[in-house]
Amino acid sequence: MAETPKSKAEIRDRFVAQLNKSADSANTVSKAFLLQGQRRWHIIDKGEWDGDLFDLSGISKAFSREENEEDVANSIKDAASPGTSGDLIVSVMQGDYLAAQERAFRLRHQTTVRSAMHSAARRMGHGNDKGVFKRGVKGVVENILKQSKGNKAS
Repeated sequence: MAETPKSKAEIRDRFVAQLNKSADSANTVSKAFLLQGQRRWHIIDKGEWDGDLFDLSGISKAFSREENEEDVANSIKDAASPGTSGDLIVSVMQGDYLAAQERAFRLRHQTTVRSAMHSAARRMGHGNDKGVFKRGVKGVVENILKQSKGNKAS
């Protein structure tokens, strides 16, 4: 018989460090707008990353989600001693937040060539017959309309 689930996840240091840096930056910017200080460029918490913007794979160290991934795995790996649903929620939430911060950081620092190539690929997908507009948005509207007329959605 399985034990009563016990929480195995934690609030991870990478998550807290990046949130603290973001909050500090927001405070600095707000004071600058009120003429109470100088606006400064938002600098992330580098963690184990050396700060080299040309080390594309190394940037991930500043936004490491390894501990969050381990928390998820530890919560589900043993059916006899499970974690809680809250473990999964907080671990995935922290990881998602760090991933979003990493994407924003990479976007802010990418070269114009890399930016153009990403934009071209994204727009190619948007223009595709099975892309977000023709299949995604239009498909949702069509399915809702079919259901409202009593037909089965596709």
